[in-house]
Amino acid sequence: MLNNPDSQDIALAIDIGGTKAAFSVINSAGELLFPVEKHFVPFDSEGKAHPDRLLEMIAPYVQRARQYGGKLNGIGLSLCGNIDAQTGMAVLVSNLHWRYLPFGQMVKEAFNLPVFAATDVRMAALGEAAWGAARGVRDFAWATVGTGYGGYLFLDGKLYDGSHGFAGNFGHTTLDEVNGYPCGCGRNGCFETFVAGPGITRAGQKAAETGESPYLKLIAAERPVSSYDVFKGEANGDPACVQIIKDVIRLISINLGGMVNILDLQLIIMGGGVTHAAPDFVSRINTRIRDFLMTEEAARDLRVINETFENSSLIGAAADVFFRQNILSF
Repeated sequence: MLNNPDSQDIALAIDIGGTKAAFSVINSAGELLFPVEKHFVPFDSEGKAHPDRLLEMIAPYVQRARQYGGKLNGIGLSLCGNIDAQTGMAVLVSNLHWRYLPFGQMVKEAFNLPVFAATDVRMAALGEAAWGAARGVRDFAWATVGTGYGGYLFLDGKLYDGSHGFAGNFGHTTLDEVNGYPCGCGRNGCFETFVAGPGITRAGQKAAETGESPYLKLIAAERPVSSYDVFKGEANGDPACVQIIKDVIRLISINLGGMVNILDLQLIIMGGGVTHAAPDFVSRINTRIRDFLMTEEAARDLRVINETFENSSLIGAAADVFFRQNILSF
C-alpha cells in the first residue's frame, strides 16, 4: 500500500458482464482497496438488463469510494459489448439486450463523476498492459472464452481501437455461415458459436441425446447439460467430451493463429470462464496454435498464457481512468 493513503489516486472500477456485475476501488498502483464484490445483473420482464436498477446497485459503491482517502478520479466502466469509448454509448451489448443505450452518460449524470466506459476486452488488455503479464510488451492480444469469445489488440505499444473502437472481434469471424449456428451478433456461423460456453453446452447436450456420451446422458436425464459437465466428462475420459474439447481447442488455435499470422504478435493472454474450466486449457492452445503459424519465428517466440488477474476487465477499468487522465502512461 502507499505510505500516505490520503495522497493516492483512486478509481471506482465496475465490470458489468452478461450475468454478474463486479465492483472494487483500485488505486493507481493497481492495488484493490477492498475485495471484489459481485452481484447478479438485474433484468426486466422482457429479458433486458435494467439500467435504472444497475444505477441503484452502483450508488453505494460510489459512496464507499468517496469515503476513501485520496482523490477519486472517476469511474471505470467495463461492459460486455461494443461500447463507444469516447461517449460511453452502449452501441450493442447482446447479452444485456442493449442497443444504443447511453449508459456511460447515465452513470456520469447520476453520480456527477467522470466516467470512462469501454468494452470489457479493451479494459482487460489495458489492465494486463498496465500491471500484468503484458507490461512492456509492444504487440499482444487479449482473448477471452466464456459466454462469448473475442478480445482486443495492443499494437506498437498502444491499444488498437480501430475506426469505431470495436477492433478485436475475432470471435465473430465467420467459420460456417451455411451450416453454422445463430450468433448473438445477428449472423450465423461465427467462431464464437462453436467455441464459447454456450457452444460447448450445445455440443454436450447433443452428445447426451444421441448417446455418444454415456457420462452426459446420465446428467441429461436429471437436468440440462452445462459446459462444465463437458469439461468434467473430459477429465473423466469420456470419449465424446474429450473430442468436444479437442475440437474447441483446435478451432480457437486456428482463429488465433490466423491473427498471429496477420499481426506477428509476441503474446496472447487468455481469460474467461471456459479457460479456467480445465487447468491445462490455455497451455494446450499454446501447443496446438503452432500447427497454424506461418513462420518459424512465430512458432519459436509466441507465448499463449493465462490472464494475470482473477478479473482483468475490472482491473483494466481502473487503469482506464488513470490512463485517460494522464496519471499513468505507457
